[in-house]
Amino acid sequence: MNQLEEARKYLSSLGIEHPEPDVQLIAAFCAGLPLRTALGSPPPTLNAPQELKFRRMIARRGEKREPVAYLVGNQEFMGLEFKVTPSVLIPRPSTETLVAKAGAPKTFLEIGTGSGAVAVVLALTGARGTATDISHRAIEVAIQNACLHGVADRIDFVETDLFVDKDFELIISNPPYVTTEEMKALSPEVLHEPKVALDGGPDGLNLIRKIVAGARSRAPRLLLEFGATQGAAVRDLALQAGFRNVQIHKDLDGFDRVLEAS
Repeated sequence: MNQLEEARKYLSSLGIEHPEPDVQLIAAFCAGLPLRTALGSPPPTLNAPQELKFRRMIARRGEKREPVAYLVGNQEFMGLEFKVTPSVLIPRPSTETLVAKAGAPKTFLEIGTGSGAVAVVLALTGARGTATDISHRAIEVAIQNACLHGVADRIDFVETDLFVDKDFELIISNPPYVTTEEMKALSPEVLHEPKVALDGGPDGLNLIRKIVAGARSRAPRLLLEFGATQGAAVRDLALQAGFRNVQIHKDLDGFDRVLEAS
């Protein structure tokens, strides 16, 4: 049995479903190969130092349940690769719906930028924007990603809570929306991610209320990601804030996920 097959069986024995992609990505990372082509490619041959590194990372994945994205420092989003660290939320496919609905605005404000993935994708359409986050470490990661994709001159990164004193064409956000009760049931992998980027309070709407209430006077259009069961509540908040055209969009898995209000 080779070391990759051994690693698959080990991760599976610890309850990790579908360990194959994890093993492939970690092996490619240890071998110094591009992660984008790792899945489906022939397994790399690891030399002794690389194999030692591979075994240590597989142990962290299995014993500590560290997310693969943090182990390899990289996550794909909208077909692009982004640097991620435990200081930022790992970009997810559900958020691709949020970005897809944005189109190509001229100006935008992203609240809670995290890794900067959303702001970078918007900037790549030609938009100029501001991206805020309360975490200094998150801002540092976001700036690195903006530089990586050549759009650092199109985004102002600001370490602050919520808004800046400026008007925009679009306000966009993937705020924390997990309820206090749901936080208790999160997987070990998700618990490695920043709590401040996940915990939305008792009903998951603590920050969403503030964003919806403050967005109306700062931008004619709002896009907001929310939890799968929060659609009705978020729609009501938008209507109460004075938005007239309110739509709820489903994500790639068919769950209510994105508020579009104007």
